Parts: sequence; C-alpha cells; structure tokens
Amino acid sequence: MALHTRNITSVFRSADAELIAEGIAWYADANRIADALATKYEVPMHVSAGVLAALSPLNSWGNNVNIAARMLASGGTLDSGYLKANLAKAREIIASGSPAALSGLKVTNFYASIISAGADGVTIDRHAWCIAHNDRSRTNDIPKLSAKRYAEIADKYRRAAVILSKEYNMPLSPAVVQAVTWVVWRRRYWGAGAFDTYNSGV
Repeated sequence: MALHTRNITSVFRSADAELIAEGIAWYADANRIADALATKYEVPMHVSAGVLAALSPLNSWGNNVNIAARMLASGGTLDSGYLKANLAKAREIIASGSPAALSGLKVTNFYASIISAGADGVTIDRHAWCIAHNDRSRTNDIPKLSAKRYAEIADKYRRAAVILSKEYNMPLSPAVVQAVTWVVWRRRYWGAGAFDTYNSGV
C-alpha cells in the first residue's frame, strides 16, 4: 500500500506552479460557488453545498453546478435531467433544510470538502482511485469501493498530505492533495477544450 502513497505524491510533484495553485483553490472555489448559490436562492449554505454533493455522482463539475442551480431555482421541484435517485436526494435536502439525506462515502466526503473549503474530507472517486493505483485504464471500471477499501485509499491521501506538506513547506490537506492530483490527471489525459465550465449565473 506504500506504493499507492508514492503514486499520489508522484502525480502531485509533476504539477507545475499553475496546477498546484489551481488545485489548492479548487475546494475554496467550490465553497464560494455554494455560498453564491445560497445567497441567490435564499437557502442556508449547508443546503446549497448538500445539493451540489447530491448531484455530483457520474457528473462533470460544470454540469453539477448547472443542475444544482436549476434545482435550487425550482425551489426543490426539479425532477428531470439527471439521475432520479440523486434528484430525489437534492429535493429532500431542500425540503428538510438539512444535508442528512446525503449517503455514500464519496458524496459525504465531497460535501465535507465543499463546506470546509478543502479543510476536511477526502473524496475518493474513480479518478482518485486511478491516481493512487497509477492506472488510468480502469477509470470507468474500478472495483466497488467498500467502506474498508475507501478508508485504505483515503488514508494514502492523508499520508501523502503529510509528506507533501513538509516537502513544499505549506499546509496541504488531504482534500487539497486530491484536488491537485485531479487537475494534473485531467491535464494529462483530457483533450484541449475539455475543461468544465458552468453558466449558473452565480
């Protein structure tokens, strides 16, 4: 399992200053988007962040923000345009005023990272798994992440954060390490022009 930590730190070290800055800012930017959505649609921030997290599985970030904005604009009535079960969770969050409807380790950790601006949570999605295993070939075919397996990979990001914080002489949370490695992975393997955008108006 030490190999997984080395894979993560290797991807991080391959980042130039621009990508490191982008990754460091990623969850802070997501937090600002959640705050802007909360302000625009007059809901608590934990609701807007919960809606973003609920609508994140199998979604690009740009589309994630757009659908969250549509859901909040509808007052929690949107029932089409995305996965039915996740739309239902987002509606429940709005109706209850609580993110308690969120479930699954990836989604709940993503929520924690958004609401904390990257201070908490370790989001292990298919990309984070592939980075830890240095295996992009299985991006769409990773094994089911049991609670044990999720915890094992998340721990490798925590260990990488400790190593990299000392190496770069700056505090790097596991969520920030995950974000930096994700933007590196995206730059490495996605074509030009493939970067997500959103037009939620926030």
